[in-house]
Amino acid sequence: MIKFVTTEINGLTLRGTAHVPDGEPGQQFPTVLMFHGFGAVRDEGFRLFIQMSNRLMENGIAAVRFDFGCHGESDGEFEDFTFSQELNEGSALIDAVKSMSFVDSTKFSLLGESLGSVAASIVAGKRSTELTSLCMWSPAASFLDEILNDHTLQGKTVDNVEKDGYFDFYGLKLGKAFFDDLKNINIFDNAKKYQGPVKIVYGTNDFIPEKYSHKYMDGYENGELVIVQDGDHGWQSVPSRKRILDETMKFFRKTLLEAK
Repeated sequence: MIKFVTTEINGLTLRGTAHVPDGEPGQQFPTVLMFHGFGAVRDEGFRLFIQMSNRLMENGIAAVRFDFGCHGESDGEFEDFTFSQELNEGSALIDAVKSMSFVDSTKFSLLGESLGSVAASIVAGKRSTELTSLCMWSPAASFLDEILNDHTLQGKTVDNVEKDGYFDFYGLKLGKAFFDDLKNINIFDNAKKYQGPVKIVYGTNDFIPEKYSHKYMDGYENGELVIVQDGDHGWQSVPSRKRILDETMKFFRKTLLEAK
């Protein structure tokens, strides 16, 4: 069953989709909460999260994916978005989803894509005892270095933000608050507070340097890094997409269904 779900966080209504396996009335299922990428939506590019959600549902695992605030169908304007907001929402979504009637809150994992992977890693560090496992696709942990050190975002200068008051992100205004907020973000020290099972899947054609995935691995004692030849950031080829879906399904089958 696929159904529309909503929750309110800090005055914003977040809108999402839940994929729930068939079962008995009142049955609860292991669940994966998905965090989409920066400027993206809960479907992810070319149905990526939809495909993963369907795979999970077919294997007896529920999948829930929300548009973060200021993204997609959720409330808020992109101009007002900050990464700290995403982290706060990510943590609150754990509570909201765990309270849903079909969710087994004792078997609950996170999956992120791109910047959503970074958010998932930090939220996992903050909620380390409440999660079963964490999977990250194409973690975009380079964004702090790009913005704070290189003064660029996806290859474009951010030096005009102070004067203009916003950054032109594919036709959307990204406000100055986003950039001011980044001095408060520490990715890897927070991420390593989670020491449960972790799987990172990275493609060799990703524009995010591979070294950031290895930096994550340096902090994880129970981590696995899978390098996919010719995989790009959004997994936009049939072979690479099949590989990431298969690798992720294998991980969640092991951590959510087979683990005692």
